[in-house]
Amino acid sequence: MSELPRGTVTFLFTDIEGSTQLLKHLGGAYGDVLAEHQRIMRAAFSAHHGREVDTQGDSFFVAFQRGKDAVAAAVDAQRDLAAHPWPDAIEVKVRMGLHTGEPRVGENRYVGLGVHKAARIAAAGHGGQVLLSRTTRELVEDELPAGVTIRDLGERRLKDLDRPEQLSQLEIAGLPSNFGQLKTLDVELKRRRRRMYAGAALIGVVAAAVAIPVFAFGQGGGGGSASVEPNSVAVIDAGSNTLQGSIAVGVRPSAVAASEGAVWVGNVDDESVTRIDPTTRLVERSIALPSTPTGLAVGEGSVWVAQGLVGSVTEIDPSLNAVSDTLGGLAPRSNAGAIAVGEGSVWFVSGIGTIVRIAGSEAESGFAGAGPSAVAVGGGAVWVANRSDNAVVRINPRTISVVKTISVGRDPRGIAFADGLVWVANDGDDAVTRIDAASGSTTTIPVGDGPSAIAVGAGAVWVVNRDDATVSRIDPETNEVVATIALAHRPAGIAVSDDTVWVAIQPLD
Repeated sequence: MSELPRGTVTFLFTDIEGSTQLLKHLGGAYGDVLAEHQRIMRAAFSAHHGREVDTQGDSFFVAFQRGKDAVAAAVDAQRDLAAHPWPDAIEVKVRMGLHTGEPRVGENRYVGLGVHKAARIAAAGHGGQVLLSRTTRELVEDELPAGVTIRDLGERRLKDLDRPEQLSQLEIAGLPSNFGQLKTLDVELKRRRRRMYAGAALIGVVAAAVAIPVFAFGQGGGGGSASVEPNSVAVIDAGSNTLQGSIAVGVRPSAVAASEGAVWVGNVDDESVTRIDPTTRLVERSIALPSTPTGLAVGEGSVWVAQGLVGSVTEIDPSLNAVSDTLGGLAPRSNAGAIAVGEGSVWFVSGIGTIVRIAGSEAESGFAGAGPSAVAVGGGAVWVANRSDNAVVRINPRTISVVKTISVGRDPRGIAFADGLVWVANDGDDAVTRIDAASGSTTTIPVGDGPSAIAVGAGAVWVVNRDDATVSRIDPETNEVVATIALAHRPAGIAVSDDTVWVAIQPLD
């Protein structure tokens, strides 16, 4: 037996989907089908220098010294399985998962979390589907086999793993590419939540035309008695820096935008936008969306919703509280998508690097950098934060081209513009970068743990710190944090209107 590959290794896990049903259907003939499946799989592994580590029933665990060989083996195996003349008109569908790591090597086995991650990735897929971890994708995306592309499926929570994993799918020409929802914890949680909220939704239909007082507020006195719950919007008084309470909205609220007379909240898990009256602090309406909201902006007489997962933008008419249009096919699918309004246009950025200018019925695209995460407009320019580049780019709104690149902190996730200054929340450095729009000079301001969203208003800069569940208030004159407001639950998006700060609050799971 050859020695196990060492160093950087790409793992491939496979198994047959619905093998029990196949066994029941085929009876004694299943053994022949299983053997033929194993022959096809092993031929593909061998052709691309794969080392079979383990085989159990209809499953394989194979190691490759090079990521591109693992991908080529998976592609060949899927093509050969699809082309094979199986008996009794059956289909043998195999799910596959790949992850690259640097495992320890024991006696004829690998030891390390990477092995478990690869197995979890494979288990999340469907028969005929090939899933890649972020590490594997970055390693192989420039050397894909002919007729193969990659589709981004976004961050997913896998069983027994603490952090979400960025998953992608191989798109193999001539083979199916549309599969069901991934079998991940976030999807299962979403299903449970939808069942849980079904009863509440029936009540909501009866009272849809009435503003419902779904809020929990304290009795004043410095904010110590205020109540903040998950799946809500926290209300902070900017004059006193005190937490006033929270307003229940949809499931896993994320982006927030404020306009005259309304606060708008994008809810990720139930694919909706909630409208709040900022004066009465009552929910006025919940508006269903065609897809998951990843960004939100108000301007040009409409509410604009970015839907990065499908590369589209939905327009909501605030006078009707209803979707008026959806612009699809603006960009390839991505786990990220942000939106802003200004310079007479709507600006949509996708996490795969695309920026789209929407003006009336026309849309024109350009390149915004590596891993756009947020966008703002001001000072005659469009400003895009790029996570992969650790930079902010200044874009000419007429030519949709980058005219300047400014280095900021690590993993910038939020951006805002006001009074000639660009403010950037850098998650990787626990800091905010202040950029002078005219000169491009920068200043770094330490804030809380995991700054991920930022807004300007009420004479201050407000920063959401996801990891320590706080909001930092920065004085733009002194560049210092002058107040920190604790929230108890994980904050997400943030917006400011008049003297009130609105913060989306998510559950911790």
